[in-house]
Amino acid sequence: MKIQSIKLKNFRSHKELNIEFTDNFIVFYGPNAAGKTNILESIYFLSIFKSFRDAPEHLFLKGTFAIEMEAKIEKGGENHILEVFLENRAGKIMANFRLDGVRKSKKLVRNFLSVVMFEPQDVNLMVGPSDQRRRYLNMVLSQKDSRYLDNLYTYKKILSQKNELLYKIQTGQSSVSELQIWNEQQAVFGSEITLARREYLNFLNERLPEVFYAITGFNRPIEVFYKGVPGDSLASIGAQYKKLQYENQEKEITSGVSIIGPHRDDFEFLSEGTSITPFSSRGELRSQILGLKTLELEYLTNDGDAPILLLDDVLSELDDQRKVFLLNYLGGRFQAFITTTELIGDIPSQLIDLKNLT
Repeated sequence: MKIQSIKLKNFRSHKELNIEFTDNFIVFYGPNAAGKTNILESIYFLSIFKSFRDAPEHLFLKGTFAIEMEAKIEKGGENHILEVFLENRAGKIMANFRLDGVRKSKKLVRNFLSVVMFEPQDVNLMVGPSDQRRRYLNMVLSQKDSRYLDNLYTYKKILSQKNELLYKIQTGQSSVSELQIWNEQQAVFGSEITLARREYLNFLNERLPEVFYAITGFNRPIEVFYKGVPGDSLASIGAQYKKLQYENQEKEITSGVSIIGPHRDDFEFLSEGTSITPFSSRGELRSQILGLKTLELEYLTNDGDAPILLLDDVLSELDDQRKVFLLNYLGGRFQAFITTTELIGDIPSQLIDLKNLT
């Protein structure tokens, strides 16, 4: 998969922008506030139709109310044009989507363009709250399979209904017997989500020690441990789910919220059974996330179509050893868009100096 060109109108700081891409490495070079990250954000938005920074109302160039975005994409040996139109109508954001000139629903074109984003703040993934790691899993898996996103959406609705019922039981407005139907539905969709997460983490564990060694030069056992409902199949996870629901029913009623399920799950890096995050330096944390993102690229590669890599001012955060690993690993396999305030030494690339763009 490759992006051949991109056009932006009224997106962030770019009133009009039209760039063609001729290389696998595209480096956006310029000072801070030149609009480098804004371009990466537009590519990210064209994939999942969300910003990695702000709510959509903040994407509009000041004083404007309509955004036009277009990307020419080579995918599966064919050329396509993906277009997104946003309109701000008195604070309500309206969106329309077109693929090859034909209007499509958001669901049909979401993730048509697959991307992996790596920005400096990602180093906080492992030290931040657990909801950040669940969000990461949801982002990756929803790109891999649209059914995951559907299951997640349904699960959230079930969870909301169950929590409302738990409150009513707690306050004497409903009977405990009414919980059964919601427990069953929660177990069905929760098991689907848990299995997908476990399969992804199993994939990571097959390669993580090798990749981590290549990044750091330090040979140590490392694995990702998933803290959730146990099991390695839908049947086994479902059985454990129901068991845990039964064992924790009184706690759920007392607290008024569901405490079992993927909305409470987490994962961590272990080495020989011990969590390594609390003892990791910032450089070591960066290496762990770099390994995670590196394998994410492979995981999202589908029938030879590799995702696009977006690196927002990341190379300046890496020492020479990690830079060499990352760029050698990428090679010709992935198209990468890189932002930097410093020129990168002898890397074959298409250098786009934003100071010279109008």
